[in-house]
Amino acid sequence: MGLSFPLIILIVHYLVSLMMFNLILFASSSGVQPLCHDDERFALLQFKESFTISQSASTNPSTYLKVSSWKPDQISDCCKWDGVECNKDTGHVIGLDLSSSCLKGFLNSSSSLFHLAHLQNLNLADNDFNSSPLPTSFRQFSRLKNLNLSASVVSGQIPSEILELSKLVSLDLSYNHRLKL
Repeated sequence: MGLSFPLIILIVHYLVSLMMFNLILFASSSGVQPLCHDDERFALLQFKESFTISQSASTNPSTYLKVSSWKPDQISDCCKWDGVECNKDTGHVIGLDLSSSCLKGFLNSSSSLFHLAHLQNLNLADNDFNSSPLPTSFRQFSRLKNLNLSASVVSGQIPSEILELSKLVSLDLSYNHRLKL
């Protein structure tokens, strides 16, 4: 005695439904981008808080206050913040572009910026770091490929630690007239 026709239809319907469910599950999971890491989000927020926004922000049309999109709430994904680039697979912060953001303050070795261990591209050009000396902590960025601190009001001797960045292919320190070789 064979299976009845309605039972065969039910089994085929079940198998097709199961295959569709698995296909949808696979397609949705492969397109999900991970959220940024909490420690990196916290480091970015601390970095933001260590600066004030320069008075020229309201009068200079070439400025863009990227950090204004950075919110401290727990659900905020720093990978979606202006100026922040994350690795699509890991969610680690790999790029930070805060050029022309009217940041004013000191850049020092204890800055939370140096907690972003996966950083590959860093652009802090055209900000005002109050003639801060370049921190030796840049050596912690072992993955850094591009560093732009042009026109950022840094001073002093260029630290030899920057030469230890073996992956660095681009370094722009131009328009920092108080910087010495």
